[in-house]
Amino acid sequence: MISIRGCALAVVVVALVSAAVPASVCAQSLPPPPPPPVPSATATPFPSLSPPPGTQSPSPFPTPSGGPSPPPSTSPLPGLPIRVDRSRVGVVPGTTIVVNVSGGVGPLVAQASFDGVDVRYDDLTRRLSLTGRTNGRGTVTLSDAAGDTAVVNVLVAPPAGVVPNDALVELAGTVSPQFARDRVQAAVAQLAQMQPGTTLSVGGVNTAALRPGDALEARANVAIRGNDNYVDQIGTTNVHLRVDSLPPLDPLVLFYSDDPERLGPLDDGVLLRGTIDATRPARAYVYHVSDAGSRRLYIALQAAGGTSRVQVLGASAGPNDAFSYVGHLSTKRYLLERAPQESFVATVAPGLPYFIPLGAGPLLPGQLLASIDDLRVLDGGPVNVMVVAAGTGVDPSTLLGQPEHPSDGHFRRGEFSLANVPPLALAYTVGGPEPQPFAAGVRYYANGQAAFPNLRPDLNAQAGQRAPLAGDYGVLRSVSLQIANPTSAPQNVYLYEQPGANGGVTTNIWFTGDPAPTEVLCVSDPSQRYLVKGFGLAPGQTLTVTGSYMTDGTSFLPVYFGLTPTLPPAAPPNGCGPKPGYPPPSI
Repeated sequence: MISIRGCALAVVVVALVSAAVPASVCAQSLPPPPPPPVPSATATPFPSLSPPPGTQSPSPFPTPSGGPSPPPSTSPLPGLPIRVDRSRVGVVPGTTIVVNVSGGVGPLVAQASFDGVDVRYDDLTRRLSLTGRTNGRGTVTLSDAAGDTAVVNVLVAPPAGVVPNDALVELAGTVSPQFARDRVQAAVAQLAQMQPGTTLSVGGVNTAALRPGDALEARANVAIRGNDNYVDQIGTTNVHLRVDSLPPLDPLVLFYSDDPERLGPLDDGVLLRGTIDATRPARAYVYHVSDAGSRRLYIALQAAGGTSRVQVLGASAGPNDAFSYVGHLSTKRYLLERAPQESFVATVAPGLPYFIPLGAGPLLPGQLLASIDDLRVLDGGPVNVMVVAAGTGVDPSTLLGQPEHPSDGHFRRGEFSLANVPPLALAYTVGGPEPQPFAAGVRYYANGQAAFPNLRPDLNAQAGQRAPLAGDYGVLRSVSLQIANPTSAPQNVYLYEQPGANGGVTTNIWFTGDPAPTEVLCVSDPSQRYLVKGFGLAPGQTLTVTGSYMTDGTSFLPVYFGLTPTLPPAAPPNGCGPKPGYPPPSI
């Protein structure tokens, strides 16, 4: 018989998963129960962890003798760190964004650092809901019982823009894949209602070269980035693209904007105004330097009555401080666009001006932008055309009501007729005298008549003798060379150019049948003839050479063209000073 006198009766309950074994022991006479067995990966005929009745599970560890059991550990259970599926979130006031959460020990607590957002965390779904209240920025911190945290940076702000559901892209001429992609992006930008300082990317639209009659249906991936001031907007736009068959675009009037040539800090506004209609297509020639801040130049189209459709064909160069090459490249690019008539059609609705951004981006101080754009109303009423300068962050639509900017005193502005432009015409017969050179870029002919009178009475009154166009800028001339070789031997004849002033002049002439314009990059010696192009003639051959020519911006004019049997030197590699690399990569 076992005596229990002086010994307290203890009841110990030991839980081994789902099995319970009661025991009445005296702590001084019986050892503690053995620890549970280590789980084994080996299959067992007994799926339960409890031993069969009447058996005792052997312990894999030695049974301690009568010493007391060690106390249980008080260190916290290990857990995975808190993780969120995004560390930065933009929320539009009145909308909710959900952040998915994983990890953490026990219930999580969410705390916002500012009042612009309402925070709710659901432990069951592991979702953090952020609802925008008022504009602001701060953080939301998630924490657990173990002291781990995760931080989400939150911006509450208006949307960066609106991703349109659909965009119609209407093109004309023979269209390259790059031009099609650029116009898709521009069409989305016109509809996106983008906030100042935001950026747009459009992808997912790929096509081969397109011709009149072609059409394309595509879905574009659109991202409007708020750049930490507005909330990014991501979505898709259904693109409906078609290529129209239109007659060649030949403007009848020139809108020339080079005044003020240098734009100071207070020179935002309308630099030039004009009007086009279905009977009066125009060419806008824009040439400006920014001397302060950062600004964009635009052509703005504003319906004067009902909705109109306007065809736009043109090209820009710059902004860049390599002035000679900006002027040269703008002409070259325009000629390359004009040949295939690659263009787009803008729909101009009443009360909704259509803005065409010029150049590759904002002008920084000391940079030049040159642009040449042909404009034609296809249907609808008259359209007002404006050249607009707007500083970075300034909505150009707020400037359209301003009067035309005052002149800088040089009066390089106005409207000029492009009807009946005299061709660059020369004729030469081998063995005969050289022809009188053709002068391009003169303001007045030798008889005192203005080459291109200004059509605006107000500017004639202000500018007087300086009102006519100087430099032929924006004037496209046809080229007509008549060359004859009456001899019995092959002969070479050369087209040359000769500067008419002390200063650099660059040239683009596109001869019919050539794959690209012939370029003379820069020459400056007025006493020297320079080679433009040579022509070989067989015995008895007569040759007619045609093409197109426009003077380059920044050139010192006039320039003289002639024909000679004597080979002139080619333009020197640095005729106007060291070149920045041609073509400059950023122009």
